[in-house]
Amino acid sequence: MELPGHEMSQKSVSESRPPVGRLQANQQSSWLGLPPRPPAAVFLATVFVVFVLTVLAADSFGFVPSYIDGSTQLTTSGSVDGEHDRTIALSDLPQLGSLEAIKAVAPEIIQEGILPEHISAPSIGLDLIVQNPATRDIPTLDTALQNGPVRYIDSAKLGEKGNILIFAHSSHLPVVRNQMYKAFNRINELKVGDSITISGGSTSLTTGGTDYIYSVTKVRLTDANEEIIDLSKTNGTRLTLSTCDTFGKKSARFVVEADFVGTVPSAN
Repeated sequence: MELPGHEMSQKSVSESRPPVGRLQANQQSSWLGLPPRPPAAVFLATVFVVFVLTVLAADSFGFVPSYIDGSTQLTTSGSVDGEHDRTIALSDLPQLGSLEAIKAVAPEIIQEGILPEHISAPSIGLDLIVQNPATRDIPTLDTALQNGPVRYIDSAKLGEKGNILIFAHSSHLPVVRNQMYKAFNRINELKVGDSITISGGSTSLTTGGTDYIYSVTKVRLTDANEEIIDLSKTNGTRLTLSTCDTFGKKSARFVVEADFVGTVPSAN
């Protein structure tokens, strides 16, 4: 004989018990001293955050260049002193990526010029030493770029007819320990008529050389696969700056062109 309410009491007890599987899992975690498993979304978010922080940390130590284009070999012909025609693929230069070619059209003998030592552009706060590695070797050029802008060996020198080509890194990553990876970050902000000064010819820390003044004639964003930069002496005395657009596609490049205006003695 069952007492009234006895059946209801058993039902209430049964409903209040947790599922056996969940009870066993919780008991096992409790025995092992482990916290409950986090949801899958929390786990994936944690992995992503750790990956991003690892990349930023590597970049801060200079392990991640501002631009990687997989260049492996520099192909060129002709002599270093410009006695013959030469064609150089900018895709083989560090930093600049896959510009199709730089062509020297006129096979003229280059007269003795002055190596650029310093570049400044007051309108964008640019004030850096220029590297002049006497090589086309990719690892050597990569190393030079870590110290600042680089003049390409087959381009003109100061005081010569032709085109001086100077290129440098740019990076907009939030954490960059080596600031030379941001050397040309603002050249796209130059305006037509702005002045760029290239200095050279100093003989000591106290004896200044000469400032070569250039006036900006064009600033453009171009596709590296379609651009050709002419290094010949037939188109006047000029300056070209180039860097990658880190906000654009891999082949995007900023190119600044400037014409020679004149010279003044360096201030220092």
